[in-house]
Amino acid sequence: MIGHWRKGWHADGGHVCRRARLSIWRREDGAVSLYLIVATAAMLLFTSLLIDYARIAAFNRQSELAAQSGIRSALSAYDEKLYEQYGLFGAGGTDRSELFAEAAENNWPDESGNGFRLLRIKREASHVDIQEVLGNQTVFTRQVLEEMKYKAPIDFTMEIASRFAPIGTAMKEASATIGVLEDVRKLYEERERHLERIAGLQSKSAASASKLDGALQNVSSIVSGYGAYASWRQADASRGEDEEPKHAGEIAAYASRASSDAASAKADAEAGMENHSSNTQEALAELQAAEACNASIASAVERMRASQDLSGFDQLADANIAGRESSSMTGNELSDYEATRSSVDELVLDEGWFNAYRAELNEQLTLFGQVDTAAASFQAAVLSALGSNGGGAALDGALSGLSTSVGNYSSRYLNPGTVIQDRQVELERRHAHDGERRAKEAAAKSKWDEVKSMLGGMTSAPGQDEWKQAFDDVRRLADDNLRFNQAAAETEAGENEAGENEEGGADNPGNEAASAMTSMGAMFGGMSDLLEGIRDPLYVNEYVVHRFGSFDLKRLQGVISGSGDNSSFSESLALENQEVEYILYGFGEPAANIAAAVGEIFAARLAIRTMEGFVECRALGHPLLVLAAAVLYGLEKAVADLVTLSETGKVQLSKYVPAELTYADYLRVFLIMHGSGGQARTARMIAVIEHDTGADLSLAATGLSGEMTSSVNLWFLPGLMRSFTAAGILNGKVKDGRYERTQTIGSSYG
Repeated sequence: MIGHWRKGWHADGGHVCRRARLSIWRREDGAVSLYLIVATAAMLLFTSLLIDYARIAAFNRQSELAAQSGIRSALSAYDEKLYEQYGLFGAGGTDRSELFAEAAENNWPDESGNGFRLLRIKREASHVDIQEVLGNQTVFTRQVLEEMKYKAPIDFTMEIASRFAPIGTAMKEASATIGVLEDVRKLYEERERHLERIAGLQSKSAASASKLDGALQNVSSIVSGYGAYASWRQADASRGEDEEPKHAGEIAAYASRASSDAASAKADAEAGMENHSSNTQEALAELQAAEACNASIASAVERMRASQDLSGFDQLADANIAGRESSSMTGNELSDYEATRSSVDELVLDEGWFNAYRAELNEQLTLFGQVDTAAASFQAAVLSALGSNGGGAALDGALSGLSTSVGNYSSRYLNPGTVIQDRQVELERRHAHDGERRAKEAAAKSKWDEVKSMLGGMTSAPGQDEWKQAFDDVRRLADDNLRFNQAAAETEAGENEAGENEEGGADNPGNEAASAMTSMGAMFGGMSDLLEGIRDPLYVNEYVVHRFGSFDLKRLQGVISGSGDNSSFSESLALENQEVEYILYGFGEPAANIAAAVGEIFAARLAIRTMEGFVECRALGHPLLVLAAAVLYGLEKAVADLVTLSETGKVQLSKYVPAELTYADYLRVFLIMHGSGGQARTARMIAVIEHDTGADLSLAATGLSGEMTSSVNLWFLPGLMRSFTAAGILNGKVKDGRYERTQTIGSSYG
C-alpha cells in the first residue's frame, strides 16, 4: 500500500501527497501509544504541579508554626524581678531576635542532613520588633487589672467596705447636722455682731444726750433768776436823770450768763441731734444686714428640711455586703441628730422683731428731735425775755417743755434707760450660752493648733536632705513617662487637697470638722461606686497597696506624742518606706507625703469622732453649743486615736462599731477618695517601679511581632511557580529554584 501511494504520487504528485499526509493520522497502527504518551505527559505535569503546590502549602504551615514557636520563645525571656516584685511581664534577658531564630529553626530538620527530605526548609532572615511596652500606661494598667481582678473585690469588700457600712447612716446624719450648724453658726455670729453694733450705737447716741442733764441745771437757774433780772431792769429804768444805774453790772452778768447757757443747751442739743441722725442711719443699715443674715439662717433651715444630698452615705449604708459588721447605735441616738438640727429654729428671729427694732431706732431719733426743738425754743424764749421785763411766763413754759422732752428721752435711753436695758437683757438672753460655747471653741482652737503644730513639725523634720535625691529621681522618671505617653504633666490641684490637711486647713475647728465630713462623704460614695461595678480603679488601688511599701506609723510615736524626739521619723523617710504615700500624693519632699497621709487620717478620725460627739453632747441643748462641744470631743478623741494608731498599728473604727482599721486600710480608702489619679498617678507608679528595679519600662516589651523569611526547594517546575507568584496565586516569590515567603506574627503577655 505504501508503494501504491508512491505510485500515485508519481502519477499525480500533488494529489497523492496530500492524501498521504492525511492518512498517516488516520491509521490505527501506533495510535494508542501516542495518545498514552501525550496523556501521561499531561498527568506528569499536573502531578508535578500538585506535588510542588502541596509542598508549598506544607511549607507555609510549617513556617507559620515555626514563627509562632519563635515568638513564644522570644516572650519566654521575661524580666524576673519585674514579675516577682510587681506581677508584671516585660521581655528581658537574652536577645529576642536570637531566641526567635533559634526556636524557629528547631522546628525543621537540619538542611545539611543526608537522606530524603520532603521539605528542605531554610531560614533566610528574621527579626523581632517591639509592639507594646510596659511604659505605655494603657498596657501597664491592663496588666495591673489582670493581676488584681481575682484578688481585689474579695479583699476590699471583706476588709474595708463591711467595716464602714454600719456607720453610714450615722455619718449621714452627722454630716447633715454639722453642715447646717456650721453654716448657721457663721450667719448667727454675723447677725449678732450687727445687733451688738446697733446696741452700741444706741448707747452712743444716748451718751451724747447726757450733757443735757447739766445744761438743764444751768438753764433752770436762768429761769429762777429771771425775777431779779426783771426787777433790776425796772429799778434802773425808773432812776433819775442824773442818777447812775445801780444794777448795770448784775443785769449785764445775768444777760450774758443766760444767753451763754441757753446757747450752750441749744448747741448740745444740735450736736446730739447730729450724732443721733448719723448713728440712727448706721444702726438702720446694721439692722438691715442683720435681717439679711437672719433670712439666710431661715433659708438654711428650709434647705435642711427640703433635702439632704448625701447619697454616698446612703448607698454604702444600704449595700448588701457579706461579712458586714453591726452597729450598736440605737434609734434614739440617731434621732438626736434630727433634734439638734430642729433646734436651729430657735435661732431665727421673726420679721416682726426686726420691724419693732426699726421703729424703736426711729423713735429714739424722734424723741431726741423733740429735745432739740425744745432747746431751740428755750433759747428763743431766753433771748425774748432778756429784752423785756415780762418774759417770765414764757421762760417757765420753755423750760418745762425742755425738761419734759429731756426727761422722756432720759428715762427710756439714759436713766434708767429702759429701752436700752431691755435690749441688753434680750441680747444677753440670746447669748446665755455664748460664754460656754466660746470657751469650748477656744479649747478646740487650742487643740487644733496642736494638731497643726504636729503636722508642721513633720514637714520640717531635720535630716530630709539625704533622702531628697530619690524623690527627685522618681519625679524625673514620672515626667519622662508622661512625655512618653504624649501627655502634658497634670496639675497638682487634686493632690494639693491633701496638702491643705498638711498645712492645717482652716483656722476654725468647726470648718475643719465640716470639711472632714465632706471628705468622708466622698469616701463613702467612692466605696459604694466600687461595690456597684466601677471596678477598674479598685483593682489599681489595691495593686498599689499590695505591691508597694508603705510607712511604718510606729516611727511617728515621738512626733504624735509631742515628746520632741523626731529622730526615728527622720531616719525612716527613704522612698522605699513610703512608696504608697508618694504614689497617692506625689509630693517631692520626703516628709510631705507622710504628713499628708497623717493629716487625712486625722480628718477621717475627726469626722467619725464628731459624729459620736453630737450624741454625747446633745443634752447641752443650744444647737451651737452642741456643735462646739461635739467638735471639741471629736478633736480630743481624734488626737488620742492617732496616738493609739502609732503605738499599736490599728484603731477601732468607732465606739459604735468594734472593727479595727490599720494604717494601710486608711491608705486604701484615701486612694478611693482621691479618685483614679489619672495619668499622673500611673506615671508615679511606673516611676517607682523603674527606680526600684532599674528597668526602663518604655523599653520593657510586653508585645512582640516577629518577621521571618524562609524558603523551600522546588522539585519540578520553578518557572511555572514563578508565574503563579506573579499572578498572585501564591503569596511568596521564586528565587534560585526555591520558593520564599515572609511570615509575620505577633503575640503579647496579655
